[in-house]
Amino acid sequence: MKKKFIKIIANLWLLILFISITACPVTTESPEDLDLLNNPVIEENSLLFDLDADTGVISFNTNNSKYISEYGYSLWTENNEIQSPFTGLNVTLSKISGNSDAGYGVVFCSYDDTMLVVLINTKKEFVIGELTGNLFTVLQEWTEVASLNSGLNQINTINISLVSGEFSLTFNEGETIVFSDTDAPYHNYGKDGYLVVISPLDTFPNVPVSVTFKKN
Repeated sequence: MKKKFIKIIANLWLLILFISITACPVTTESPEDLDLLNNPVIEENSLLFDLDADTGVISFNTNNSKYISEYGYSLWTENNEIQSPFTGLNVTLSKISGNSDAGYGVVFCSYDDTMLVVLINTKKEFVIGELTGNLFTVLQEWTEVASLNSGLNQINTINISLVSGEFSLTFNEGETIVFSDTDAPYHNYGKDGYLVVISPLDTFPNVPVSVTFKKN
């Protein structure tokens, strides 16, 4: 009888352990889990984007552990100037340190809490999307492109133009990628700026996320 009781207790503890393990969320390393697609935390924070008035370079740098969250943490800023209509944006950017999958890039045609976004990572990949509030709608899935330079401390240039309702995107004067914004809210004017994703796999405070931007 005593052995039977011990066996029941042991089985009960095994059941509790199994439930607790299967209830825990799992974070994967794929780019889809490290960008805005599964990212509920999106915050405008201009204080983290520091402008050097002499060079025009904007530096983003943080190792604050409060920005580590289960699905990532996106931080963005925008300039005061409004392009109406939007004609183009050319930005040189470089990731100095941080997780290789996490995206960083530009926002444009930003107005009334909605904007378009182009992000790259250090693996020669890019994604295009529309951000409205905390909802990110993909216009172009993560795609590898030969013209991007891979790795940290590498310089890349994003060039975007809008002609007759179609956006043209090039990286480092590579092949032109054409995309359209065909669903409301439509984007053909607004402010531009920058966005950096903090990955749940970033190792704060030991290694900061550091990115530089310069508008050409």
